[in-house]
Amino acid sequence: MESSTYRMIVASGYDYVDTGARADELLRRRLGEQCGYDSAALGPGRTALAPGVLLDADSAAGREGAYTRWRLRESTAAGAGLRQTTLVLHSREHGAAPWICLEVEHLPGPAANSGGDDPTELAAALLTELAAHDGPSAVRPEPAPVTAADVERVVAELCHPERRLPIVVDAGVLDTGEPDLAAQLPLWHPLVGLAVLYRLTAEAVPAFNRALPHHRIAAGGVRTYLPGLDPASPVDGYRHPAVHPHSRHPDPAHTAAVVARLPRRLAARAPLPAELAAVPALRSLPQSAALAPTADGELDQLRADREVLTALLEEAGHEEAARRAEIGQLRLELREQEEYALGLAVELADRADELRRTEGWLRHLQQHLAGLGEAAEAYRAPDAVPAGPRGFAALLERVGELPELRFTGNRRITAGLDAQALGEDWAATAWDALLALQDYAAARRSGAAWRDFLHWCRQPPPGGHRFPPGKVVRDESAQTAGRPVWRRQRTFPVPTGVDPAGEVFMGAHLRIGAGNSKAPRLHFHDDTARSGLVYLGYLGPHLDNTLKAGI
Repeated sequence: MESSTYRMIVASGYDYVDTGARADELLRRRLGEQCGYDSAALGPGRTALAPGVLLDADSAAGREGAYTRWRLRESTAAGAGLRQTTLVLHSREHGAAPWICLEVEHLPGPAANSGGDDPTELAAALLTELAAHDGPSAVRPEPAPVTAADVERVVAELCHPERRLPIVVDAGVLDTGEPDLAAQLPLWHPLVGLAVLYRLTAEAVPAFNRALPHHRIAAGGVRTYLPGLDPASPVDGYRHPAVHPHSRHPDPAHTAAVVARLPRRLAARAPLPAELAAVPALRSLPQSAALAPTADGELDQLRADREVLTALLEEAGHEEAARRAEIGQLRLELREQEEYALGLAVELADRADELRRTEGWLRHLQQHLAGLGEAAEAYRAPDAVPAGPRGFAALLERVGELPELRFTGNRRITAGLDAQALGEDWAATAWDALLALQDYAAARRSGAAWRDFLHWCRQPPPGGHRFPPGKVVRDESAQTAGRPVWRRQRTFPVPTGVDPAGEVFMGAHLRIGAGNSKAPRLHFHDDTARSGLVYLGYLGPHLDNTLKAGI
């Protein structure tokens, strides 16, 4: 789930005093030249820059270090709430580079929420003015080119233990080998301040993949490398989502939204560094009007105080609405994660049970062969098992190897799964499912009496690929299939020879990965009784159902 809060946390390239001076000058320049406010009036406390526009500033120094903070509150459309922009600079011990924290959020009002302006313009200005960095990496508002000679340095940054931000690497290059930066600018715009950005040149792609064989990036693709990368671990590759070149949307803004979703959520949800977490809440009192002594002076003063209190209550109302929305969002995410964890536990138990049965079967066969005098053959290491596809885009390229299967779904939706963490792991599971469907359909074509695919998975013949029966669903629930919108979502193309309408409802599906509302699904139509084929109508994110709708 995407967060409505934008948060950038980086380190400054200057000491605390210089950072504060540069940030103050930058804010004055932007408020004065770009917004038309009287920047000369800026100072500590609260400053009314214009009707509905307030700037609060405070600073402090003590045992926990020193900080300086600016908070700009701007009214949006009538009743829609406030746009709040907060910039905090905080010193660190032992001369470490001070923190820069920029947070932009919308504090909702009674009317519909309004997202406000894009916060990345201010973020880009701060990154440039303050020479921002994250660990050993410079954080720039645009991607830095990486040549083959730079690969070793970039790999060292990817593996650096102090890295906090994701590193997004784009391998999209022209046939000439020169990156088309102008065409790629929309991709980088939503990532400003949320990730370290790199762009591989054509000759750098193979060098990069040789250095990170378990974390490869396809030429023309984009990959997000999260902190804590382990270059020696094949399993660790599943943590770092990729967008395959075939799944890049014609609209760069669409691809940008897909790539930026994870870094933005991580930035908004990650715990604050200790120094920033210790900064107290900002409490600025609206100033009461100075009243001249009159006969009604006491009443006028009460009215002025009421205005102050009303303003405070209004601010508190905005804050409360924002926090309630955030809590609601976190509760939904928690429910999804708990559901996902439960699904993983069930799948793990099922796989562990399957592994125990397989190991028992293997020991029995080995002992039987040894008893026949074939001990050498019984314990001989098998030949290498052919590798499955790495990712969904590669899977789509290999569906043609399975003659009894026909893919009729949206290839772009399927390839888009590569942008999610666990994409390669899910693709491996999906490939196992396709191999089992292929064997099932081939057996049915040859006249074998299997009732359906679930029956096959429960009692696969020797040598046949098996898919966990617990991940096979024969049909959707009556509640899901009976709702017209959801039924339409599950209606996919088939040849008119299968159905004159050119489409059929595909309630049968396979769970690709764990979780009822998170992992992808493969919907299919079993036509083996007539044509001997299985039609794959959809392989993509879980479609809407009662759980996703909160029913």
